[in-house]
Parts: sequence; structure tokens; C-alpha cells
Amino acid sequence: MGNEEEAGFLRAIEEDATDATTRLACADWLEEHGRPYRAMLQRVAAGVSEARFKVRRKSDGLFSEGGERHVKWSPRGVEWERLSSVRAHLASGSHQPLYGGNTPWADVEVVAFEVRVRPVCSLPFSLGEGTGRRRKKVLIEEPE
Repeated sequence: MGNEEEAGFLRAIEEDATDATTRLACADWLEEHGRPYRAMLQRVAAGVSEARFKVRRKSDGLFSEGGERHVKWSPRGVEWERLSSVRAHLASGSHQPLYGGNTPWADVEVVAFEVRVRPVCSLPFSLGEGTGRRRKKVLIEEPE
């Protein structure tokens, strides 16, 4: 039954790739069926989320600070917006026996994070008066 439901979602998405409601329903279905990465990709395509990627050391959960020679590890690490950028980063050092000169490849994993995109409020702005070379300053007021 699951394959029929998924096929129905995919047909509906193919018919109208801009329909965010169908993508979000598909994402919920994928989440319920243990496929969180695919669900995230549907929410990204619907425009309600963004994907971020980091390289993590499995043994201690620290994240790579990037670089090519001796990689440093930290609780925050470098964040990539595209999986292809992570792939390129890893491929650049794949000829070495250790990732970043200090970590066995078997201890390295790529972690995907979902960042929800949701408007919180709108901030009014206006163009201020310019001085000198007719420059204008953008004024943004914070709501009270």
C-alpha cells in the first residue's frame, strides 16, 4: 500500500511541481514512514525549509572546521548549503589515508540539518535622506 500512496504523491508533484501543499503532505507521509531525509528534501522543494550539511566525527560528535591539511574539530564546525560542496570537500582529501590528516575515514559522516524558514514578522523600512553624493540610507524600524 505504501508504494501506491508514494506513487500518488509523486504523480501529483510531477503534475504541479509548484504545489507546496502536496509536497508538504508527501513530506509528512515520508516522515511517518521512516524517511526523514526525503521528507526534508520535499520541505526544501516546497520552500518552507533549507538544508544544511556538516562533516561530523562519529566517535565524539564534533564537527569539522574544514581545511585540507590538519582538520580541527569543534562543537560548531563548518556548515555547507549544498551537498555537492561537501562532496567536493571530501573528495579533495580522499587520496589521503586519514580525513584531514587526523581522523580515520570510517569515523567520518555527513550530517544533514533542516532549517525551517518561517516569517516571524515584517519590519517596515524607508529610505532616509541622503547627503554628499546623493546617498540614501535604509532605515529599518524594529516593532515594539
